[in-house]
Amino acid sequence: MKKTTPLSPAGQYDRDGFLIIHDLLSPEECEKLKIEARRVLDEHCPDKRSVYVHVAVVSELYRALAEDKRVVKMLKPVMPHGIMFMSDKIVYKSAEKASPTPPHVDFYYWPNTRPKLSVWIPLDDTTAENGTLTVVPGSHKRDWKMVRHAPDKGEFHNSIDDGDWKDGDVVTCEIKRGSAIIFSDRLVHASTENTAGKDRYVIINTYHAPAADEAFDLDFPARKVILPAAS
Repeated sequence: MKKTTPLSPAGQYDRDGFLIIHDLLSPEECEKLKIEARRVLDEHCPDKRSVYVHVAVVSELYRALAEDKRVVKMLKPVMPHGIMFMSDKIVYKSAEKASPTPPHVDFYYWPNTRPKLSVWIPLDDTTAENGTLTVVPGSHKRDWKMVRHAPDKGEFHNSIDDGDWKDGDVVTCEIKRGSAIIFSDRLVHASTENTAGKDRYVIINTYHAPAADEAFDLDFPARKVILPAAS
């Protein structure tokens, strides 16, 4: 029987559009980040939105995480042309506000720009019951139509209009806190409802290859070249 050679991280990312990295951060680091997330939300998000963007602008702890050596090491295999930090956000699903996030692609929010990827790091263990990430492997290889609509509940107004995948195609990513999911801005993803009765906190950092010719990037005050492109 012919042996199958395991794919490299870059090969897996190219095939599936996402990678799971276990135990990137320690439980102690997650707890510190969660405490800081609560502070940021209390001080800078009085309307109690479930998403707060540009955390690194107001938090040294989150700025340090964006360029942490472990994060850079994790990203290098899938970002061979250098690494620029674009932005970050806290996504908070409260025990009371348990709405799901519908299937969508992030590319919709920044069309006609260079490819980007996001790093999804939960600060709580995530399950299908508390709002974990779900993905459709390989869906980054085609284009999807997004539409804006009035949500039934929650704050998310955009979703994919032409999804033709089957339930069996969807992967529910149940991972421990401090692990990470790297995914393409063209990957179809969503998140489940939080019905577990406890709050759930996630950090999402977004990166792209360095370049100085994209005006879009100027909208992101914390952007920084973490690893220059090889000369």
